[in-house]
Amino acid sequence: MQPVAWLAMIDARWKPGGSLAEPGERHEEYQDLRCLLLDGAVERSNELVALAECIARACMGEDHLWHDLGLPSRAELSGLLQEHFSRLALLNVGGMRWKKFFYKQLCEQAGISVCRAPSCGVCALYGECFGNEELPLFGLAALV
Repeated sequence: MQPVAWLAMIDARWKPGGSLAEPGERHEEYQDLRCLLLDGAVERSNELVALAECIARACMGEDHLWHDLGLPSRAELSGLLQEHFSRLALLNVGGMRWKKFFYKQLCEQAGISVCRAPSCGVCALYGECFGNEELPLFGLAALV
């Protein structure tokens, strides 16, 4: 599916002019996510840049990324990422949840071994991602 078709499916609040289009105090985090996505893109077009920007803004949401984007399922998000950001998507060999994976990639790029996960504490499916862990930190086991 072309980037324009994906953009049509994305929740309007993450698009330019939408209620959550400005990352606010998390602007640096948004820029890092945007760059991560664009570095993993298969091409550079205005539509693909807009798609990366919407995805980066949606990472500021508090639900699963696919749900915040307004996509029908995680499989749809996986398809979008594999098609248009395949260099990045191919690195997710363990099938990690996408938002968690993106933040883990950013932490690895920065050389941070303990990395807080994004907006996960309020998620109803917290246990699926983190099990018995007390805090959503990547690399926490290495400290114990």
